[in-house]
Amino acid sequence: MSGLVGRSVIVSLLVVSATLAGEAPKTFGWRGNWTGLYPEATPPTEWGRIAKGVVAGLSSQAAKPGAGADKGTTPVTTGRGFIRDWLVIGLLPVAHSVNDFDKQQIPGEGKIEPAEGDKVGELTWKRLEMKRAPDYERWGRVDLEEAVDLAKALDYKPSHMAYAHTYVHAARAGKVSLTVDHIYGLKLFFNGEQVYCAPKMTMGYGSHYGISRQKLAFTHGRSPRITLDLKQGWNRLLAKMCSYTGPNGRALWFAPILMDAEPTPYEEKNIAWMSEMPERTNACPIVVGDHIFTPAEPDQLLCLDKATGKVLWRHFNSIYEAATEEDRAASPVFKEKLVPLAEELAKADYEKGLEIRRQMRDLLLEVDKKKYHMRLEGHLEGHFGIVGFTTTPVSDGQHVWAFTGFGVVACYDLDGNRKWIRRLEVPKEISYSCSPALIGGKLCVIFNGLHALDAATGKTVWSDPKGHSIASLIPATIRGTDVVFTWRGVCYRVSDGKQLWANPRIQPGDLGWAAPAVIGEAMYLPWCGVGGLLIADFAKVEGDAWKPDFRGIEVKCNHRRPSGEWLDRWTPASPLIIGDTHYIPDQYGVFYAADIKSGSTYYSQDLGFDELHTYNAIGVGASAALGGKHIYVMDNQGMCVVLEQGPAYKPVAVNRIETVVDRYWPWAPQEILANGPPVPDGSRLYLRGEKFLYCLGEK
Repeated sequence: MSGLVGRSVIVSLLVVSATLAGEAPKTFGWRGNWTGLYPEATPPTEWGRIAKGVVAGLSSQAAKPGAGADKGTTPVTTGRGFIRDWLVIGLLPVAHSVNDFDKQQIPGEGKIEPAEGDKVGELTWKRLEMKRAPDYERWGRVDLEEAVDLAKALDYKPSHMAYAHTYVHAARAGKVSLTVDHIYGLKLFFNGEQVYCAPKMTMGYGSHYGISRQKLAFTHGRSPRITLDLKQGWNRLLAKMCSYTGPNGRALWFAPILMDAEPTPYEEKNIAWMSEMPERTNACPIVVGDHIFTPAEPDQLLCLDKATGKVLWRHFNSIYEAATEEDRAASPVFKEKLVPLAEELAKADYEKGLEIRRQMRDLLLEVDKKKYHMRLEGHLEGHFGIVGFTTTPVSDGQHVWAFTGFGVVACYDLDGNRKWIRRLEVPKEISYSCSPALIGGKLCVIFNGLHALDAATGKTVWSDPKGHSIASLIPATIRGTDVVFTWRGVCYRVSDGKQLWANPRIQPGDLGWAAPAVIGEAMYLPWCGVGGLLIADFAKVEGDAWKPDFRGIEVKCNHRRPSGEWLDRWTPASPLIIGDTHYIPDQYGVFYAADIKSGSTYYSQDLGFDELHTYNAIGVGASAALGGKHIYVMDNQGMCVVLEQGPAYKPVAVNRIETVVDRYWPWAPQEILANGPPVPDGSRLYLRGEKFLYCLGEK
């Protein structure tokens, strides 16, 4: 059997290589050439960046440590920084929670060292253990999961006090930062000393909806922060909270996150270079010759040297930059105020950049509110923290095109000289967009419809107001005709916008988030998450109304929660098609392999990810990639599983990048990496995180 599998893999690679060599468009874009196949690459299978700071050696427990105990029962992982095990007691009544906040409800409150079962009057210290919820319960949550919620642990009442206490063990002494949001008042004692006191609610983040609100407003709130000087061995942390004074409040929680107060040291392997980025993006980088191009929210395009990671140039593709000469001449605000601000923005750091962007936005609204106001559709506005405006750039090897979700399109040569920039007509509401496609001399984009622009000039060639996609447009050449596919499998002829075919399974409702893959003259489209794969073979189509051989296969997956309730197995990932095998991850980190010919499912395997799921995070959003003979699958927390091809699940390596990002908010400091697919190139592999672009391989 093993010999047959080996020969099958070799045949698959030969088929892929022939397909790419003979039929792939000579362009660069999402997933490299929109397939995720890099059969000629020889990227590393092992790498790592493992945190070795103070937090990496922390553990905690609610129970009072016994003699000789050398660690806590629960690790405080670097990527989470959250203490899950506490003793709590309450509620204790007061006349007014704010006015009486400094009054001790427990004598010598800061010095106490409670044990489970200890009494304070009629109340008892009891354990509050917060176990990590299953993926499907964390997905879509607006509230901070990693918070100590005393309202749930105790019977909430207004104008009452409560306490929470934990023992923290440090493997080595050092300083850590504790960042915290809280509702309502909070006082903290560390090793018997008061280190923080705020009798009213204080928040810099609040909920996962807050990241969208702040990024759209060009603001960045700061949560309270305290530096703790840990001693080696056991330390004590006590929190005192008060409830709201009025009758309408119900919240009584604090969200404490620990991270290293000083730069985190790392143990590294096969990190050739890492280049700091000005902002995040969901887009994947593209490699064009000796250059790498990557965007940064909300409108930047950066060009880096592939060998060193040095930023060669960057440009802003904002609404201001796209203003026409006529608009600039019509108002003195451009020359007198906006031009100087734009020059200042190009040199500004992150904080100053936010301030300048706010000023520029307000000035443009003063010039013409109707023209420069951006109104986002409600769903996009809520999920902007994960969607953003940037998309994967495209290139023909001589030029690079950038497209932003607010309708600005620009073209540059590889040296950074702008050839043209324009803004598309703005709809009443801006909705989800996607990465563009380049084919047949046309740049195809989604913005209030599907548009084909002349790639050389930016002029609109044709538009279809009904064209829609939230996943990357996919270009292909089928029977000599240049076409582009949308996310639900609608095929347009690029020369004139003629719709040649539409997937017959389309119906109202949520049918999935993934773009198809086109290999040769066949389209492969995930359907209703990972549960199905639609296959359209266009090898015999002709005329203006294509009728492909069309069928679907079922991918067997567990659609039930432990309770028996239905669970959607959604995925934003496109399929990875290698020969006759279909590979795809779902958003919860289960990986599937299915035989396209027979329709049988080879396996479904939980990859063991500890991904981040929130209202503004999808745990596994990146499509898998083939690098040489191996498959690379990533979550959004820097973990990558490298697999062999074939009908059996065979992991080769598990890799982790644990870069700590200081967001100044109380949620996981692990860098979000990666939402964009991995990009192999030669003997290296490129990954885009929210803070860094990584080049993996030998230096």
